[in-house]
Amino acid sequence: MSDWNRQESSISAKMRLLSVALTLAFLNTAGQALALERGNSGPQVTSVQRCLQRLGYYNGPINGNFGPLTENAVKTFQRAKKIPAIGQVGPQTQRALQAACQPRQSKSSSSNVLKVGSRGAAVTQLQQSLRTLGYYKGPVTGYFGQETEQAVIRFQQSKKLQADGVVGTNTLQVIRTNLASRPNNHSVGGGTDKYPNALNEGDAGPQVLQLQRNLAQLGYFQANPTGNFGSVTKDAVVRFQRDYGLTANGIVDGQTWTAISTNANYANNNNSACSPTSGFICLGENSPRVVAVQQSLRQQGFFNREITGYYGTETRDAVAKFQQTAGLNPTGFVDFQTWQALGLTNNNSTGGENPNIENRYVVIVPIRDANTLEQVRQFVPQAFAVKSRLGDYVNAGAFGTRPEAERRSSQLRDRGFDARVEYF
Repeated sequence: MSDWNRQESSISAKMRLLSVALTLAFLNTAGQALALERGNSGPQVTSVQRCLQRLGYYNGPINGNFGPLTENAVKTFQRAKKIPAIGQVGPQTQRALQAACQPRQSKSSSSNVLKVGSRGAAVTQLQQSLRTLGYYKGPVTGYFGQETEQAVIRFQQSKKLQADGVVGTNTLQVIRTNLASRPNNHSVGGGTDKYPNALNEGDAGPQVLQLQRNLAQLGYFQANPTGNFGSVTKDAVVRFQRDYGLTANGIVDGQTWTAISTNANYANNNNSACSPTSGFICLGENSPRVVAVQQSLRQQGFFNREITGYYGTETRDAVAKFQQTAGLNPTGFVDFQTWQALGLTNNNSTGGENPNIENRYVVIVPIRDANTLEQVRQFVPQAFAVKSRLGDYVNAGAFGTRPEAERRSSQLRDRGFDARVEYF
């Protein structure tokens, strides 16, 4: 019986070794295997998924099922290796996977080179360094995946290094040099330029944080201010510089800093004086009224942007230019006087009125309390408040004929408003 047990144990051990050998053979006998594709399953698929995950191309479960996630990961790997991206794992892709995965397994512990598949504290430090320099936007995981590789390539390209995505001694030294040369913050003052140390990509500190907040105030910076000057901040600066006729290089010198700060203060101070409850159109409003304003400004040559219905900084600046030309106080928000000057009081084409005829029949709702305007806007979004000989009222639409105006007035009366039609 003991001889039988020993024989059975020997057979079991051999079967386990055979199973491992067959799994490894998938990547080693490329020319002898059929192509793996969507719908296949088994240990060969598991091996492919583990290799692709190690390389940073696959983020799905290791389940041995060749589904759409595995197929997309294979295609991405094939594109990176200049292999036809068909999503099938044939002999050529098998050889590429073998070459990509096996060296990393054998050398990662002894090599100082960081590349796809590397893990550990060195990778964590690399990701943090690249994030500080503005090249890496992903999470700090300590794993060198495809996102980290692309960040390394961008850094290498910007520094005229060999852009292979591998962090060797040379690349690591340049990263350290760039980190060491970054000032903690930029000093302000001295010389003819108030800001001699221009802010640019890779900088960090309180001035960068203030820059981002100012750009956010002006509608150019949509991310959370972090104090790190990365590509998102640079793009915001470039857009601002283009809009204000400055050199669009993404570098914040004294001229650009002053322009951004001045306009941010202007926006903050003037928008605080804008009262939506009084019917004014202020920064941040999104409504058909803004569409009417933008259309009128475009017709008169003050606004060349897309008609969006959103009252952002570009619309505000166009309104301020119009107000200056019209001899009005250039507040940058639309009060009733500006609304009239734009020709919109009796010729508002939003909300169903006919823009091709003179609209003289106006539906008005007397203002009884501070909520009247907002209540009317629930049914007539373009309504606005007016002070006139008739008292304080809400203009709920202007029409070319009385029947059109009466229909609007009747609709509002049905909803409980004291609406009536006046002829202007």
